[in-house]
Amino acid sequence: MSITSPPKDYSNLFLDMNSFFASVEQQVQPTLRGKPIGVAPYTGATGCIIAASREAKLRGVKIGRVGEMKNLCPDLKIIEARPALYMLYHKEIKKVIGDFCPYFEPLSIDEFVVRLTKREQNRESATRLALEIKRAIRERVGDFLTCSVGIGPSTFLAKMAGERQKPDGLTVVALSELKKFYSELKLTDLVGINWRMEERLKNFGINSPTDFFEKSLPELVALLNHWGRLWFFRLRGYEVDDFIIKNKTIGHSHVLPPELRTKEGAISVLRRLIFKAGKRIRDGGYLAGGIALSIGFLDRGSYHLSRKFPSFSDNKTFLQYVDQLLKDCSWRSRPIYLAVSAFNLKKAEGRQISIFKEIEESRELSLAMDEVNDEFGADTVFPASVFLARNSAPDRIPFGKPRYDILH
Repeated sequence: MSITSPPKDYSNLFLDMNSFFASVEQQVQPTLRGKPIGVAPYTGATGCIIAASREAKLRGVKIGRVGEMKNLCPDLKIIEARPALYMLYHKEIKKVIGDFCPYFEPLSIDEFVVRLTKREQNRESATRLALEIKRAIRERVGDFLTCSVGIGPSTFLAKMAGERQKPDGLTVVALSELKKFYSELKLTDLVGINWRMEERLKNFGINSPTDFFEKSLPELVALLNHWGRLWFFRLRGYEVDDFIIKNKTIGHSHVLPPELRTKEGAISVLRRLIFKAGKRIRDGGYLAGGIALSIGFLDRGSYHLSRKFPSFSDNKTFLQYVDQLLKDCSWRSRPIYLAVSAFNLKKAEGRQISIFKEIEESRELSLAMDEVNDEFGADTVFPASVFLARNSAPDRIPFGKPRYDILH
């Protein structure tokens, strides 16, 4: 945590591609330009829109059920998500940024943070660099692609600045301008503050970002303990978030197509989600210590259960633990939505051999399947139990905001 070194103006540039998935679709399909479109993995009425074009957002369309958004915007066109296409454009954008800046990091498929060099750490140079990158993306990647850029002392403040002007904006915030900057925001405009945290802060007499900013370090520590200390330095431009942005869970979710809205179909898809999550756990070098399971039903009822388990990373153990969570599920009506995630993640230190032969064999089998699928493509080999769902729950691409851990 860099709280011993004072923050410096113009240290970070944050670049956020505008309506990325939808803009890519409009880039490759010019007939979609100027029209409200939504991108969804499943385009039926019960599917979920994961990205909306700028035109759709102006009509009130946001992340949500396809049917609900089409009621709001009847001429909304739904496009099936194409992860491979978006990843291709992501890689091309990385090339552009890399040609300008040696020190940058993708935070998601549509967000990038650049650490500016000493030569670039002034308002004129940083602004010129941002404009050059924006122009190069349009010229070299796609003329319909725009991005919003923020420049500030830290990743947090650069991102906050970038949020001020969308789409295609450029905002700079310096340390001397922080009080004015916060005076124009609501608490929930601060990345990491949701409505629950907003209510908690208001109970403490913190009704605005300015109130938050003006609290002293002892006052915030007294109110929020360790998180008060983090927020004190974060709001003042110290780079504290590199140390707490991390995966808390690994999981997948899926809206079931009509033909799989049965207990048998749902379990087949659930097993597929488990195998996908298991591979990510192993690829990350993790062991998981708990599982959360959610099932949504057509009658709008739901089943949720989470439980801690002994550490695991292999598919067989993951499946067995989920089966335990399923024992009390009544399958009250037709299932429509599934989500499963592993939590309490920790790095596996070295190669830990289990004393139980069946667990060790399962680990070896899981790793062997991973190697084959890495070499020859995803789903080259898969267990028979997921055959029914072999075309469901395709790979997704993460995008969105970096995570800031706060008091819940």
